Amino acid sequence: MAFNSSNWNNTSNFNNSFNSNFNSNLNNALNNLNNNLNALSNLSNNLNNLNNNLNNLSNNLSNISNNSFNNFNNSNFSNFGGSNFNNSNNFNNSNFNSNFNSNFNNNFSNNFANSNNFNRNF
Repeated sequence: MAFNSSNWNNTSNFNNSFNSNFNSNLNNALNNLNNNLNALSNLSNNLNNLNNNLNNLSNNLSNISNNSFNNFNNSNFSNFGGSNFNNSNNFNNSNFNSNFNSNFNNNFSNNFANSNNFNRNF
């Protein structure tokens, strides 16, 4: 049986072509997989950054809320409960005392004068 070199060459060329295509396809698949893994890694980093930003926003809103409430308590409530309320008491006390004293003194003086007149008349 004679050796057919053309068949051998055709088989060798087919194997070389197959191996070349297989390696090329495998490299492309590995590159695509690597690109997809990088994309997933970037997505994971972006989600972590978004989560951190949302946590920071939540903390900032909480701080704003706490500061606003504390400022309200420190300014409005304290002023109302403290100085304004005390000023109101002082105002009431001074008005009551001056009115009471003047009315009492006027009534006492009038009664005393009337009593003197009564005594004189009697």
